Amino acid sequence: MPETVLKGQDDQLPARSAALARYAARLTAQPWTVGPETGTELAAAGLSPEQVESATAVVATFNYLTRVADASGIDFDYVSPLPAFEPARDRTAPDRPGQESWPVLDAGYRTVAMPAIADAWTAWHEYVFTSGEPLPRRARGVLARAAAQECCDAWRAAELADHAPRDDAEARLDAFARKLSRTPWRMGPADLAALRDAGHPEPALLHAISVVALQNAESRLAMGRGLLG
Repeated sequence: MPETVLKGQDDQLPARSAALARYAARLTAQPWTVGPETGTELAAAGLSPEQVESATAVVATFNYLTRVADASGIDFDYVSPLPAFEPARDRTAPDRPGQESWPVLDAGYRTVAMPAIADAWTAWHEYVFTSGEPLPRRARGVLARAAAQECCDAWRAAELADHAPRDDAEARLDAFARKLSRTPWRMGPADLAALRDAGHPEPALLHAISVVALQNAESRLAMGRGLLG
């Protein structure tokens, strides 16, 4: 089954697995298109609201983890029976809709419903978005704003509206966040080098990656929880 998913052969999966694979792909690539019809498909495949909630959390978490890996150049350090996955690095990202169509989903949708996980998620949110070292808090806002806009996340983008880039250093942060959000498969050493050239030390680079990755995860979590109907 994992190889079938990797090859995009969802039609060969059992109905329940196929519905989950389609949901994961939509929430990852075009989260703004999730809607009540998606929830209807998942329910028809036999998935309960609690199971959909868990699936949403898994997809959001992997949108975090894969961006950390893509931006930092992490390679597998373990043996896997699955074939090596090679992304099509020349592919383009889906077009974003006009801002007037972006979903508006407030803070109530931005953490998981399971209490133990919610507490850990909230603590990580506070650390990643509000710490002052080694990356200034304003820089975190610049990164998160760009990531939220690339996710078509109207509520979060509006919350960070005063974090538009003010100078070249912030413009580099903005560009980094947009690329990592929209086309993470194209990330390379030059993207981190641009932040180093702007004066950010190595520890700050890890924080920058985490801010962008977490905003992508939280935007998708909100859309999955708020748009299914």
